[in-house]
Amino acid sequence: MSVGRILVPYDGSEPSRKAFQFALDIAKKYGASVTAATCILEDNSEPEVMSPEQPQSQKTQNVAATSLISLLEFEAREAGVKFNGLVLKTPSIVDGLLSYAENNGIDLIAMGSRGLGGFKKLLLGSVASGVSQHSKCPVLIIK
Repeated sequence: MSVGRILVPYDGSEPSRKAFQFALDIAKKYGASVTAATCILEDNSEPEVMSPEQPQSQKTQNVAATSLISLLEFEAREAGVKFNGLVLKTPSIVDGLLSYAENNGIDLIAMGSRGLGGFKKLLLGSVASGVSQHSKCPVLIIK
C-alpha cells in the first residue's frame, strides 16, 4: 500500500489536532499530501466542497471553519508538507467525508477518536465510528 493522499477530518478538538500532527508526520515520511476537511451540516444540500480559495461570498457562512483551515495550512507549510484545506457543506458528516475520500483518491483517513459533539459514545465518537465502518480506504483513529 502506498500513501499519497491523507484526509484529516478536523473540528478543532484535541483528538483531531493530534490526528493532524500524526498525518503531517506520515506525509513527511512518505512524501504524501494532507487534506484537512472541516464539515458543516446543511440539511437540504448535496455534499459540496467549499475551498478557502473561493471568493468570500461563496464561502461557508461559518467563518470559524475557514479560520481552522488557515491555521492548519500554516503548520503544514512549516512542516514542508503539501496541503489542501477545504470546508465540506453536507447533510451528513460521515457521508460527506466518505464521498470526498472516494472521489478524490484518498489513501488514508487519519482522524480523532471523538470530536466536539456534545453526546459522547461509550467507545468511539459517532463520526469516527461511521467513517471507520464504511470507508473503502484505511482509517487511522487517534486518541
